[in-house]
Amino acid sequence: MELRPLELRVISAKDIKDVNLFTKMDVYVVVSINGDHRTAQKTPVHKESGSNPNWNCTMKFTIDETAAHQNHHNLVFRLKSNRVFGDKEIGSVQVPIRELLDQENGNGNVDHQHVSFSVMLANGKTKGVFNFAYRFGEKFSMPALPPPPFPGAGSYKHGGKPVMAYPPPPTGYPGPSSGHLKGTYPPPPQGMTGYPYPPPGGYPPYGYQQGTVPGCGYQGYQPPQGGYGYPQVQQPQKSKKGGMGAGLGLGLAGGLLGGMLIGDMVDDAYEAGVEDGLDYDY
Repeated sequence: MELRPLELRVISAKDIKDVNLFTKMDVYVVVSINGDHRTAQKTPVHKESGSNPNWNCTMKFTIDETAAHQNHHNLVFRLKSNRVFGDKEIGSVQVPIRELLDQENGNGNVDHQHVSFSVMLANGKTKGVFNFAYRFGEKFSMPALPPPPFPGAGSYKHGGKPVMAYPPPPTGYPGPSSGHLKGTYPPPPQGMTGYPYPPPGGYPPYGYQQGTVPGCGYQGYQPPQGGYGYPQVQQPQKSKKGGMGAGLGLGLAGGLLGGMLIGDMVDDAYEAGVEDGLDYDY
């Protein structure tokens, strides 16, 4: 299997769609191969970048060159806005690695090649430009792993006999000459003859026996003094400290979180409804 290093430098984006209504966007990019989360790498978040973020972040991947030439590998860039109550995807860019290999220069990719691609929105339109650079490293081969043995195959000793996975069954039980079958339990030792005979009069009847203690009446359950029911539990006294201050603090915190949540909800409502009638980007 021939593998090849791929070094990316995620540079910037320009004039991308603004998915925030009241605040400036904090934008970052998630890069992966074919959208597989196991290969995903993330750029730092550019705070308050708005529609023109910059990163200049370097990432390194390893690709299967044969699969890339067969157009089985794509670079996927997902641009996202970092928000308090859930990040919002801005758009994405998908680039076939085969296309990058075809543009490879003949000097061994000493320098990065700069490319630009349009950012695709969720509705299929394009808005903004995404810029990055790349270069490929030298090929190297990884030896193929040996095939697993067929089911049931085992290892063998030098003498050609198979190695047993489990030890042989224990021996030592007497054979047929002892009077019982081989492999069964031996007879009990002499002097032990099973269960004894029942005592005179038989065993007592099975179950709970209601009886009385000599000299007393029926000794059943005696309820506690004071009647039935659970003991009375004394209720703890409520603390009066910090009532007004704690209530004021909780009220301010709830108002702040509620305002941030309403802001994100208004952004999403604007995104889903009003924007469809005001977006003229093609």
